Amino acid sequence: MNAKKKATPQITPSAVRQAATALIQAEGSTTTITVSQFLRNRGYWSYQSELVSWLADAAAEEGWTVTDNGMFRVYSLPTYTAVAH
Repeated sequence: MNAKKKATPQITPSAVRQAATALIQAEGSTTTITVSQFLRNRGYWSYQSELVSWLADAAAEEGWTVTDNGMFRVYSLPTYTAVAH
């Protein structure tokens, strides 16, 4: 058999941002490992260092809240509180 292997796409900053946004909207927050698994399940491959860097860039540009749960960074939408006048 001469079956050709399908090329595996490498992640891009755009793919990371879109995956994280979808996961945050669906679940309320996401982690670096969840974004990585989400993309791998869709056939992407990446180096963890790239994914972490691009996710940090997306979080800074989008204004996401970033916390650390001891194992992974957790990304979520910021919460705003009303200011009484």
